Amino acid sequence: MTSAPPDLSVIIPVYNRGELIRYTLESVRRASVGLSVEVIVVDDGSTTPAAESIASLGYRPEKIIRQENQGLLFARLTGLKHATGAHVLFLDSDDIVSVEKFRLQLDAMRATGSEISYSDHAHTTLQGDYDALSISRLGPLMDATTAAEFFIVVQPAPHSPIFRTDYIRHIVETAFFPPSPLYNAVAEIWFYQNAAPRPGRVVRVPGPHTIIGAHPGARLTNNWERLGVASLASMEAFARGCPTDTPEARLARELLGRIAFLSWRKLPPDFSPEFQARELSLFRKLLPHPKLSDLGGRGFQLIASVLGPVNAARLLKRHQNTPYETNRTMDDAAFQRLLAALPPP
Repeated sequence: MTSAPPDLSVIIPVYNRGELIRYTLESVRRASVGLSVEVIVVDDGSTTPAAESIASLGYRPEKIIRQENQGLLFARLTGLKHATGAHVLFLDSDDIVSVEKFRLQLDAMRATGSEISYSDHAHTTLQGDYDALSISRLGPLMDATTAAEFFIVVQPAPHSPIFRTDYIRHIVETAFFPPSPLYNAVAEIWFYQNAAPRPGRVVRVPGPHTIIGAHPGARLTNNWERLGVASLASMEAFARGCPTDTPEARLARELLGRIAFLSWRKLPPDFSPEFQARELSLFRKLLPHPKLSDLGGRGFQLIASVLGPVNAARLLKRHQNTPYETNRTMDDAAFQRLLAALPPP
């Protein structure tokens, strides 16, 4: 007799995480009570094998898969390949979940027939005893009415959405642009942008059940320039590969074009001219006929009605945005190496 698949596969990539993963694994253990949950740890080439460090912490995941270092995106894909659960969650090894997250989101998906569920965010600092962690609730996420709106506008933390496994596997198998090490810094964005142009039912579960963990160790988010280049690479690949033959795809393209413009508006006025030009090119390609109300507030709209949106934004950037030197996290040579690794736009 064939046994029923687990309710949920939790995929946790890990690379040299040390003891920090104990918070993640403990949160999963508590959230799994009353459910059938498969925990898959993907060791992405840690110096000390994750199996050893996890065993020393007293946890026994169902699967620990060790591979050569390939980066976060490929570690998540490896975990998905080995998942046997009816649903799947990607959980980073320095983030945690509430004790009710799994049950509430799975119940909501079953009740609504949704392929995707998500929950609001909270924040904590990972230090000391687990039961002493202080959880700070962040503002609620918006209710998405379409998959495109969810994946491009809401764009939650990677451990917010739970996916139906057959749905996310189909997205991966029919991706509009293939995975690449270029996207590792924004691994979830690759999934989101390949899913956005397709139909998908989404349900939001209110409450701070997705908890972002802060700690002194290095995080990708410490280098916003690195995230920016990886995001640019993904958006340019999306623009090349995303079709225009369905309402869902057209909406996804328009929403991403708006995001490209708004991201460009936030950049320091003296930031890399090449990077800024490529973001503007994406805006023009994906959203050739923008509504001014989608690009800024009333002041911006008034100026843009006279100067046009790009010139209006340039004017406001010069007067409102701070110089690059006030928030840079890498030198120009390091940034240029990142940018030079991208394919031509």
